[in-house]
Formats: sequence, structure tokens, C-alpha cells
Amino acid sequence: MTSTAEQVAEVARPAAAGGVVRVRSTRFGAFEVSQDQVLRFPQGMIGLPDARRYVILDHRPRSPFKWMLSLDDPELGFAIASPFELVPGYRPPLELATRLLEADPIDVAIFVVVTIPSDPAQMTVNLMAPVAVHLRTRIARQIVLEDPQSPPAYRLLQPVTATRR
Repeated sequence: MTSTAEQVAEVARPAAAGGVVRVRSTRFGAFEVSQDQVLRFPQGMIGLPDARRYVILDHRPRSPFKWMLSLDDPELGFAIASPFELVPGYRPPLELATRLLEADPIDVAIFVVVTIPSDPAQMTVNLMAPVAVHLRTRIARQIVLEDPQSPPAYRLLQPVTATRR
């Protein structure tokens, strides 16, 4: 079974006639991105309505983490990950995502935004507002869920409690 990141990479393979976007970012340097790799958020991300074009970049090989970098503001980026790799028993909002993106379930990838504080043991993912991507059209949308099982700050590493003897 392929991971969500592998699915996105497979669909994102550049086409010969696709064209490129040149990017210059303090964090990631200067590089080019095929138009076929650009995700388009018609409504933008929550609180960022003007940043509508993003690209997903690898963090490092075999890492569950990726970077979603804004092409409209290359200094704006989010750590993202597939919730299936990080959250045991994760139930995606697939029905809602397919309806909002007008897609078949097989063509939808789900990501969550990761918050990485100075103490990585406190790392969280936002299950309340996942990002859904239509793998064929490259249209994406951040979805806000009203589900108590989907907190905005789900801790990836649960605190270890001391046992008394």
C-alpha cells in the first residue's frame, strides 16, 4: 500500500509541457516547481485567504513529515504529515472531503498540520482542520470539523506517567 505522500508524488510527476514556477525562500533556497506540482486552495488556508498556491516538499527521506510551502509567500510554510502514519485509529473525513472537492474517495489525500514547539516532545497535529487534496485536479481545501474526536492539538507523544512502587 502506498503512503499519502507517495500518492501525491505520483500524481505530481511533471508533464513535459507543464511549465515551471520559480521559488526563492529563505528556508528552502531557490528552486523550480513544475506547474503540475502546485496545489491550489481556492479559499486559502484558515486565516490566510491570499496564500492560495502551495507545493509539498520532502523533509528528508522516509520521514513522515513534509513541508507545504506557499508559492504566494515563500516565507510561509507548514509542517504537514499523513495522519494515518501518526495517529492510531485515525478516521478521515473522507465523505466530506470527497463532497467538497467533487472527487472520488480514491483521488483524495488527507494531511494534518503539525506544530513543532521548541520541545519536540510537545509536538501536536491539528485533527480539527485537516487538509484534503484532490490528487487529480490538485485542488486542496482545509476542512474545519465539528467533531470532539478531532482536537486541534492532538499530542503525538503522550506523556509518560511515573509508576509508584
